[in-house]
Amino acid sequence: MLALRDHHHLRAKFGIVLGERRGQGLGTEATRLTLDWGFHVLNLHNVVLEVMDWNAAGIRAYEKAGFRLVGRRREALLSGGRWVDEVVMDAVASDFTGSVLPAVG
Repeated sequence: MLALRDHHHLRAKFGIVLGERRGQGLGTEATRLTLDWGFHVLNLHNVVLEVMDWNAAGIRAYEKAGFRLVGRRREALLSGGRWVDEVVMDAVASDFTGSVLPAVG
């Protein structure tokens, strides 16, 4: 899901939940297709996401899809009764290659 955050700056926030279908490559593919759509159809420039640091598989999937590490907010979220870091990642249109969508013009 993309949530348009700032129309003037052409940026949005990304989030996805897979549940029991995790580990099948669906998250990477869905993320890549969503970025493709965001950059080539919506003409976004920057997409950001936040993920809990314990979600290593999710972080790897986001990296495969085109996101890069921006930084982390230390002990920013309460998860399972303990404080965990929030990892911040983003993707920019100029780094995104390999569109599968037809040109929109």
